[in-house]
Amino acid sequence: MLVDDSYPPYSYVSNGYLYGIYVEQVKLAARQLSDHYQVTLEAIPWKRGVAAMESGEAFALMPPYIHKDKRPYIWPYSVSLGEEAVVAFCNEGVTLDNILGRKPSSRPINIGINAGFLILDDELASARQKGLIKIWENKDTTSNIRKLAKNRLDCYLNDRLSTQMGIESLQSEFKTLDISQFREDRVVLTRTAHIGYTKENGDRFPYKLDFIEKMNKALQTVQRKSAR
Repeated sequence: MLVDDSYPPYSYVSNGYLYGIYVEQVKLAARQLSDHYQVTLEAIPWKRGVAAMESGEAFALMPPYIHKDKRPYIWPYSVSLGEEAVVAFCNEGVTLDNILGRKPSSRPINIGINAGFLILDDELASARQKGLIKIWENKDTTSNIRKLAKNRLDCYLNDRLSTQMGIESLQSEFKTLDISQFREDRVVLTRTAHIGYTKENGDRFPYKLDFIEKMNKALQTVQRKSAR
């Protein structure tokens, strides 16, 4: 199972080890499957993970949002691992509110996202087509926050908690960096995260449906226990 290597606090690598809220959840669930399956989690840059799913090389990827049309090669998805709020953090004086009402002659707003992420709502997608915003894909959360701090980006779109943690982790690098220097402009969308499985069945993954059923049951058991 491929896992995003740079998406704290949900999944990330630190000192060569894979950690995260979703990682721990899946590890606990995998223990319940140990009589039937050995589950290996492999950290990978998100964009490479998506490419591996598209080529049919990988069995599963964690933790995508559901995109049936844009990623038809991923199906089905697991039960939800958690809900995330994608928000726009912007520098002072910049807003994405009423973006479609912005004058076409205005300078496009530069927006950073993590490479391979599909997180634009309909309004921002339309604004992109009209040239009102420009999307820049950067390696990860840290790369985007650095560029936002240096005003090379006007806004950054990502999960709220992941961005806040990224800002805090960079405070030692930028002595004046503080979360209050970036304004949370608006919530772009709210989505649930999942394990996404290859659409391929056949000879390569004859165990696919059985594994998904068992993993879903195990995840639900883990979630019930943690909610107590």
